Amino acid sequence: MAEIKDFNRNQYLLKGGKEKKGKEKENDSDKKTMDNMLARHRQVKLYSVLAVLALAAVVAAGSYINWKNKVYIDYEVIQQSEWVRASESKSINLKGTLFTYSNDGMNCTDLRGKTIWNQTYEMQNPEIRTCGRTVAVGDYNGRRIYVANTQGMIGTVETTMPIRDFCVSANGVVAAVLDDSTVTSIYLYNGVTGESFADFKTRMSNSGYPIAVDISSDGSLVAVSYIKVEKGKMVSNIGFYNFSAVGQNYTDNFVSGYVYPEAVIPIVHFMENDTVFAVADNRQMFFRGRQKPESLSETMISEEVQSVFYDENHVGLVFYNTAAETTYRVEIYDTNGKKVNEIAFDMEYKEILFDAAGIIIYNDSECLIYDWSGKMKYQGIFEERIMCFIPGKNISRHTIVTEDAIQTIQLQ
Repeated sequence: MAEIKDFNRNQYLLKGGKEKKGKEKENDSDKKTMDNMLARHRQVKLYSVLAVLALAAVVAAGSYINWKNKVYIDYEVIQQSEWVRASESKSINLKGTLFTYSNDGMNCTDLRGKTIWNQTYEMQNPEIRTCGRTVAVGDYNGRRIYVANTQGMIGTVETTMPIRDFCVSANGVVAAVLDDSTVTSIYLYNGVTGESFADFKTRMSNSGYPIAVDISSDGSLVAVSYIKVEKGKMVSNIGFYNFSAVGQNYTDNFVSGYVYPEAVIPIVHFMENDTVFAVADNRQMFFRGRQKPESLSETMISEEVQSVFYDENHVGLVFYNTAAETTYRVEIYDTNGKKVNEIAFDMEYKEILFDAAGIIIYNDSECLIYDWSGKMKYQGIFEERIMCFIPGKNISRHTIVTEDAIQTIQLQ
């Protein structure tokens, strides 16, 4: 009986083992089914996400195309502040603030008309030079130059001889062309202390007479355009002077120079610390070099240049558009001397601005705005006389300054 019991027990154990294996197979099948369902769920979710992204891309592309092709036909004043200015004063955009000057003084306000600082003086014919947030104000034939920035006054420079020309760096260094009876000198001044720390002299018999001068934003390089007569013909020279440690190794700090026969060069300007452009009556030139500028490009000009406008990244030359239906055209060049745009227009202009959002051409009562592809985005008439136009952060919102108000406008 004991054996029978053991046999039955073994059968029972064997039967139980088979049932266990069957359950394991069933569990494996259920697991595979669950894995398949999860995989399909993930695929559906992935396809849904991709579909949403594709739809968003289509909407974004459509919105971009719509924005790119949008042309504004009107504007709305969305914010206005009263503004009091001196009669016969002039105003400019000084890095997002409003700088105003006249014969009696100068001041700086924010774009809500709040005065940041002001300074009084007396000048017959004040002229200004800017570099970034820094501005210098001087009087032709005077002997004082005021230096300031958007935060306040930096200092005053007193000269010992009459001022013929001057320029200023971003850090307040002033280069001034001073004249006496026989020698023309160019002095460099610390705008904070007013002290001169360098100078070099020119004579008509050597370099010629300086007709344009500019200084790099860090105050280390000075570019001068000279003119003189040789054998009955005009000859111009552009000289570069380095006042850093490198320039001490050169006589009179003169590091490089270029001669241009039968040319007059009334404009020479630093776009960046290492890039300079110059415009003559028959050519335009670009130079590059942080220590010793060298010629980068030279383009001959067969037409008369009417105006020159520039910022840190672009130079615009305005010509009469004699071969076309429009009155003017502006050719725009980058810091490499490469032409990047050309726009023809009819409107009489006061100023042309190059902004990240676009190209703005305006006068006292009208405005044209183009994007950088050359497409016109806005053409309109202002309701009041415009003293100054300050570009906004995008092509549709700007600040305009009238004779008695500062207005933020939204193009529509």
